[in-house]
Amino acid sequence: MHIINLFQLVFRCLSIVLALYYLIKKKYKIIGSLILVFILSYLPGMADRFLGIVIDPYSTVIYLIVLFMALYLGSSLGYYDRYWWWDRTIHFLSGVGFTGFGTAIIKINPDSKKIIFLLFGFTFSVTLHVIWEVLEYVSDCLTHGNAQRWQKIHASVNHMPENAIQPAGLVDTMNDTICCMIGAGIATIIWWLIL
Repeated sequence: MHIINLFQLVFRCLSIVLALYYLIKKKYKIIGSLILVFILSYLPGMADRFLGIVIDPYSTVIYLIVLFMALYLGSSLGYYDRYWWWDRTIHFLSGVGFTGFGTAIIKINPDSKKIIFLLFGFTFSVTLHVIWEVLEYVSDCLTHGNAQRWQKIHASVNHMPENAIQPAGLVDTMNDTICCMIGAGIATIIWWLIL
């Protein structure tokens, strides 16, 4: 048995054992997140079986860790509120893991150039948009501007530093995006060296 298969087996057994524990404790909301973790743990295998997308073992392990950290520990046990760095870590790791997913998609079939071409065009466009939004966010943070239009009053009227505090949702989203981009950037460099 390969180490990745053993890891997946232990991961799924842990999900089942925890779900049974919370069933006894009558904490049904937590059971729901564990069932979701269990079901989603099959996604890399299903991608291989039904689509021919073979995701490397490292990206699969990171994916499983992110699932467990986000859905069980983060949402159900409140780690998002308990640890300030939890959300950032999850987004960093997902950036690393999903880069492996992207390389797996490219390796599907050399004859499927049209779908790869279209997928690349779509993701390239979205990525440039995300980078643009991050630059607007950083600019607003540094200059107390209003490029992202989060202030109720336009920047020309409300340009005082004490009024230039962005709402928590925007800050969280942008910081998550930046962490994901850093993780994806590091993973891309590693994949560049490996391939």
